[in-house]
Amino acid sequence: MTLSRRMMMRGAVAVAGAASAVPALAQRGRAVALPDDPAGMVATLTDAVYINSNEHPVGPGPAALAALATLPPLSGRYGMAFAGKLESLFARQNGLSPEQVQVHPGSFMPLRSVALTYSTPERPIAYFEPTFDQGFLGPGNDSVTRSVAVPLAGDFRADPKKLLAAAPDAGVYYLCNPNNPTGLVTARGDIEWLLAHKPRGSILLVDEAYIQFSDAQSCLDLIPQGADLLVTRTFSKIYGLAGLRCGLIAGRKDLLDGMARYGVNITPMPAVVAAEASLLDPDLVPMRKAQNKAVRDDLIAWCAAQGLRTLPSQASFLMIHVGRPGADVTAALAKARIFIGGPRKHMEDWVRVSIGTAAEMQAFKAALLKVLA
Repeated sequence: MTLSRRMMMRGAVAVAGAASAVPALAQRGRAVALPDDPAGMVATLTDAVYINSNEHPVGPGPAALAALATLPPLSGRYGMAFAGKLESLFARQNGLSPEQVQVHPGSFMPLRSVALTYSTPERPIAYFEPTFDQGFLGPGNDSVTRSVAVPLAGDFRADPKKLLAAAPDAGVYYLCNPNNPTGLVTARGDIEWLLAHKPRGSILLVDEAYIQFSDAQSCLDLIPQGADLLVTRTFSKIYGLAGLRCGLIAGRKDLLDGMARYGVNITPMPAVVAAEASLLDPDLVPMRKAQNKAVRDDLIAWCAAQGLRTLPSQASFLMIHVGRPGADVTAALAKARIFIGGPRKHMEDWVRVSIGTAAEMQAFKAALLKVLA
């Protein structure tokens, strides 16, 4: 594994103009003004309802919080060896070898590294849209190599046969499973079909950021079988560590080694410690999956009662058809201090809503009724 202390991940949020103090992530793509003092910045994380970035509404689990509480005096340490320990633990829990797992500060950079390593202008990266494609895009939302984006339509389900037909010569085929923003799952049989029929030498990249909220079967077990497959995971979602930044990519050693030219930055030591504590808590994932499902199912039932169409999401968010420009609904809700994810490409009259606490969803429901009245 190549380590570089100098590699820095540049933020994607542009700051311009003036606005009331709100979190930069809550206002992605809008003008943001944050206070200059740390306490004021932290206060902006709790001054409204933020159900827009698929963050876990509770944050780190109890075991992670207990581990983090011991770290402030040691925050001047890199803890460089800790990432290898986390890789070994994840590998052991998922039937992999440590050399098949690579820890990163989040999963964004591994996604980008795969695109840069295994796709080219001649052999593009192919995916459905809308999906989480930011890792493959550069300035002006142009592809960092070349991309073939296949619009989702109808029931918004991903059909790998259509993806292969649209890009028979791709170097990378990307599936987010469950997909962000639809929350829909691609069946394991369809994924295996794509692996069996894709062109020789190409890579299948499966983003499993939300898979633990779902009933979908992970693709991690295909890695020991030697598949042309890379799988990304993140600790930002069900584990509630979004602000700490920790993720990983798993695959054959030669595929991970092929990405070495882009390096592997040091994952923040507190993030690795919190991630390890989270993996060692056997009750955390099933408990949070059940809690998320209960709140999500309640929101789906409420939307049905209001005559609002939703997609059968298995993730920590829900697409709601509002029947008017989703950007207008998003802006109106923001005035009421309810921040949601908003519409997506090919779904302009929909909005994406992250699943928050029961109280947060009640506030969203009341505000949405007023906006749609």
